[in-house]
Order: sequence, then structure tokens, then C-alpha cells
Amino acid sequence: MNTEEDKIKFLVFSAAYPYRGGISDSTHSLCNEMTKSGVKTEVWTFSLLYPSFLFPGKSQFTSEVYDQKFKITRLINTINPFNWIKVSKMANKIMPDSIVFRYWSPILALPYFFIGLFLNKHIKVIGLVDNWDNHEKVPLEKFLRNFYLNTCDIFISMSDNVGGQLRKSTNKKVLSLFHPINLNLPKREDKKTAKINLGLEDKTYISFVGLIRKYKGLETLIRSMKFISRNDIKLIIAGEFYEPADKYLNLINDLDLNDKIIINNKFLDSKMIRDYICASDLIIQPYIKASQSGITPLCYFYETPMVVSDIEGLKDVVIRDKSGAVYKKTAENLSSVILESLDKKKNLNYKENIKKSKVKYSWLSFIKELQEL
Repeated sequence: MNTEEDKIKFLVFSAAYPYRGGISDSTHSLCNEMTKSGVKTEVWTFSLLYPSFLFPGKSQFTSEVYDQKFKITRLINTINPFNWIKVSKMANKIMPDSIVFRYWSPILALPYFFIGLFLNKHIKVIGLVDNWDNHEKVPLEKFLRNFYLNTCDIFISMSDNVGGQLRKSTNKKVLSLFHPINLNLPKREDKKTAKINLGLEDKTYISFVGLIRKYKGLETLIRSMKFISRNDIKLIIAGEFYEPADKYLNLINDLDLNDKIIINNKFLDSKMIRDYICASDLIIQPYIKASQSGITPLCYFYETPMVVSDIEGLKDVVIRDKSGAVYKKTAENLSSVILESLDKKKNLNYKENIKKSKVKYSWLSFIKELQEL
């Protein structure tokens, strides 16, 4: 029997090392900060997350070394019902105060439901929700999500946008928080050093950073470059393509933009993300849909202004903090907003606003809310 000192307060079910990506990164930051705060935390991650035929990228895993102050165990198989019952029994044996089911995809709904079904009723079940209305159509999504809704006692979202979506789906309590800024990131580089690290010329760069998927609106950003006549401005597209790259390469060729656009089609480790953001005067997020953005807190950490599309979940933080600008739908309008935001005085003002605002988005504040549930 565990003593009170050894008792796990929060058992977190989520992607974590060796899985790559923003969910893993932020789970590490959350659990590191809880551990440092004296809150005993453990993570159970997946022995199998996405079957290979469902995963659009080159690899689900990273070789990057994380700063880890908590225990991670690979246990959960998303397609094996016998595994779900086994995991539930193991959780009951540990008897944590709370279990956190981190949710971002309908593939998690049934595993979480069946694990939750057999849990001891004294364990509080918290749903930490990154995405609710999936950005890309998923068969039976609403049906599957109902299982997750029935599993959790209370829900936390990382934006008002997702919180609002959840409230339309459940009468249970929903706490809308924010996407905290990770602290275990490579230190900021000055613009000149970042450009040298990436082998870039001394020009003005605007960048799209992250996985390339249809809902992220990259086509609009590429088309906007046709309206930018300044030869000193280049667009960087840095991130792994999760859809055919030829679609975008053909568009760039058709618009005769090969000299104005740089593409790095690979999954970026944390240092490369750092260098691209630090080398840029603006980070562009032209998304068509968004829950909230994991890129925004990275821009705050590295103090780089943003231009974002006029959609809920993306514009809210930027407008509230005056940390960048919002554009309205068209490529031509995007080009105008980019040029306005590159004005030295305006760009510097955005940077100063980020410096003032970033303290609001700490994991410590997030954890305090979590502990009070």
C-alpha cells in the first residue's frame, strides 16, 4: 500500500516520449512543472497510438532527448480492448487521486471509455481536451466523442474556443484555460545567429512553421507572396508535409515564386523550430480551422510577432495581447497585413507586447487551476 507521500496525485494518459510532436512536448512541460511543485505525477503513454496505415507522417517517434523529472510507462494500445481492461486494473492498483485523459483525436475515445468504465469510482477523471471539432473529417466522430464525454467528470480546454465547443456537447463542468508556454525549450538566439545556423542569407524572412495539413491554409500564404513585390522578403515553409507536397510545389512553380520561397520538408526538432522562429520577423498562421495553436506559445517564448487568420482559437490571444495582426481571408489582404506588420515600429511594438504578456501563460498558473478542481 502506498504511503500518502508516495501516492500519485495525477496519473496522466497522453502522448509522451518517445512520441514526437506538440502534445508530447507540452505533456512533458506540464508533468515536469507538477513534479517540481511537489505534486507526484506519472505518465502512461501508448505502446501503440496510431496504426501505421492511419499515420500520414514518416515516423511517430523522436530521438530527441527530453528533460524528464517524472516516470513514463508505455502501456496503452488504442486498438486492443483486452489491453484497456488490463490498464484499468493497473490504475486501480495504484489508486491515484486523479486521472487525466488527454484528448485530441477520436481514436482515443473508446480506449479512454473502457479504461474509465472499470476504474474505481473514487478516482476523479479529468478530461484535458486539445481538439474537439476535428480539423479534418473523421467518420463517426460525434458518436465516438460521446463515449469520452461519458468517461470524464470534468473537462479542461486550452482555449475559450474549445471550451465553447465542449459546452455545446455536455452539461458537465468545463474550465477554459490557455495553452501554456513550455519552459524546457532551447534558449532564444538573436536573428543573425539563427540565420547562420540555418544557412540563410541576410534577408527578411516570414515563416510558416509546423506540420503541413490542408486545414492550415498554406495555399493562401503562398498566393499572398505574388502580391509582395519587395525582393528582400522571403517566405520559409518549414515542416513535414502530411499531404502531397506536389500540390504546393506546382502552385509555387505556376506563380513563378521559386526565388521567393524556401521549403524544408522535414519534421523539425526543437532547435530547428527555435532557429526558424528566431530568424523570422513574422510567423504566419493562415489556418482555415483551429482549436488553439501550439505555435503561438512558441512565438511568445522566442518573442516573434505573428500574423494569423481571422478565426476563433487563433485570433483571440493575438488581439487581446496585441502581439501581432489578423488578416481577412484573401491572399491579397494577407500580403497587405504582412507588409504592414514588417514596419519596424509596428513590429517592435508587437515584440514589446509579447514580452509584457508572456508571463500570463505559465504552466504554474495552469497547474494551480488543475489542482483546485
